[in-house]
Amino acid sequence: MQEKKFDELLREDFNLDFDFSESKFNSFLARAGLPLDSVKEQVLYELSLGKLHNNKFTVNNAGVLFFGLNPQQFVSQSFVSCVRYQGNSMASIIDRKDLAGDLIFLVDESEAFVKRHTRLAYRFDGFKRIDIEEYPFDAVKEAVINAVCHRDYFSQNNVFVNVFDDRIEVISPGSIPNNLTLKEVYGTSNPRNHKITELFKRIHFIEKLGSGLKRMDELMLLHGLKKPVYEVNNAFFKVVFNGPKEKILELVKPSNELDLRELGLNKRQVKSLNYLQEKTSMTRKEYEEKFKASKVTAFRDLNELIEKGFIKAEGQGKNTKYSLNQ
Repeated sequence: MQEKKFDELLREDFNLDFDFSESKFNSFLARAGLPLDSVKEQVLYELSLGKLHNNKFTVNNAGVLFFGLNPQQFVSQSFVSCVRYQGNSMASIIDRKDLAGDLIFLVDESEAFVKRHTRLAYRFDGFKRIDIEEYPFDAVKEAVINAVCHRDYFSQNNVFVNVFDDRIEVISPGSIPNNLTLKEVYGTSNPRNHKITELFKRIHFIEKLGSGLKRMDELMLLHGLKKPVYEVNNAFFKVVFNGPKEKILELVKPSNELDLRELGLNKRQVKSLNYLQEKTSMTRKEYEEKFKASKVTAFRDLNELIEKGFIKAEGQGKNTKYSLNQ
């Protein structure tokens, strides 16, 4: 007898008139490139998200998790806990959000949480300011998608996204399906929840089935970091992204390049930012001598850099030291 798939189980307690979100459904149609004037029941049937049962159209768990007004009312374990810990252990918590909502919302908000709690550094190269993200966020997002997509929903545990000073962990309930090993599933498709997987694929959250682990590996290497570490046992699947620690400025892949001239910076100011990368701090007097500026010009240049968020000032009077604001 074939094992029941959680995402295919019908929910007779879900009322299509009162528990279904039309706005989430229409947003999905737009993302999937489907006609916005589609008949709801027909689309749900064609997507294998429901069928006529006991003389009424009944949605399955996959439909609830994507289009329910309150999915956790029906699948209580489907929330995601995002936690920012102080340091590298679980001893102290800085911030925690228990995210509730549909699966698309959970992925988007988990990514936003990680971005809020990781570093963005920058370095200067001539007239360019190069922004450097601590992690390749597409890799972390891929891990979260995999977690909510392939987790064991029969387990009453939820997904965790843990952010530490030195790493990010994404933990999902359940081992690899069908008793396969990590080596056996690498580069192959072995979804636990086929309907959920198909919905994510339709809105391009999953580009190619079976490519998730390989894609995370490649994104981390391209960013100048080591491949993720995968830990698997009977209870959970964990992905660990080890960060750059103090070597964030050495990451090879910049996230963004900004032409400083577009922000109205003059040559003296651009040179001073490059100079501060090497010397870490300087006084106003040093600025005058190094960049051949009058006292008035130096004050104006430095104040503009402070106002635009590039540098900060510490101390008072002639002892004031200016350094990069990062």
